[in-house]
Amino acid sequence: MISYFYAVKSACDDLKRGELMEIRQMKYLLSTIRLGSVKEAAREHFITQPAVSIQLRKLEEELGEKLLIRSGRKAIPTMAGAAFIHRADDILQRIESLENWIQGFKGLQTGLLRLGSIDSASVYVLPSVFRSFRRKYPGIDIRVAVTDTRGLVRSLNAGEIELAIATLPLQSDEYQIEPIFKDQMVLVTSPRHEIARTRRWSLRAVAEIGLIMYPTQSTTRRLIEQTFMEAGATPRATMEISSPEAMKRLTEAGLGASILPVRLVAPEVRRGTLKVIPTGRLRFQRIMGIVYRDQDSLSPPGRVFLGMLKQKYTRQEKP
Repeated sequence: MISYFYAVKSACDDLKRGELMEIRQMKYLLSTIRLGSVKEAAREHFITQPAVSIQLRKLEEELGEKLLIRSGRKAIPTMAGAAFIHRADDILQRIESLENWIQGFKGLQTGLLRLGSIDSASVYVLPSVFRSFRRKYPGIDIRVAVTDTRGLVRSLNAGEIELAIATLPLQSDEYQIEPIFKDQMVLVTSPRHEIARTRRWSLRAVAEIGLIMYPTQSTTRRLIEQTFMEAGATPRATMEISSPEAMKRLTEAGLGASILPVRLVAPEVRRGTLKVIPTGRLRFQRIMGIVYRDQDSLSPPGRVFLGMLKQKYTRQEKP
């Protein structure tokens, strides 16, 4: 609670130098620079273009600095404008944090939950928690950014999300990292693929034929390669793609073999459009975990969601 009071005080201090400055003026400026035009900023805020222009001129007059250069239909920030938006964005984020804090005292009737997730977790780890959360707090909006673990860390660093479900291991002194879910993965192919039609095959043969793989720098890719190398083989990627769903569809189409979460491919295996290839003692798996800065930095919706996530998955098998 104390951290929010400090955030409010600091935001107010920042605004004392220009008491006539309005929050909406900062928002219009940020939108104009982000979208590149006054017209698009007006459309985003559902007001007229002249109304945005008037407010931007007032802001420039109050500051005594030119913030935008208009080149045709484009709006380009001046050096003063570029410097200003960084501070303005910080102020707006702290005001948003204040609003979330106040909403917590309203019994979470309204608010915003911003989180991120790797693709697979958004499909079969989070939905049941989302359902429980929505039933209990229907007024809270949920925004989910779906990307790989590196992208999630970047979003956490930028303050775009407050917690993430990522693939572990993840080394960081800045964040709390708690494993919650063991994700079993299997080698799958189309029933028409030569591996599926071969009675006897070796891991080396699979590695040499080639796999549809996660991107090179992804955590899951490194885990898969490590498992292969421990068994004395080096996998060859004939195709790389970041979407597990796309990997699954390409594998169904007979373009290669892939290693995917067993829950993700279960419907296709039941329908017979994918076939699981036994790997003997070789086991592919990854651990998913919650990543967040600390409890105090979370909004009230974020703290509640974190508690619900832990409650559900601490009852599961320990990763």
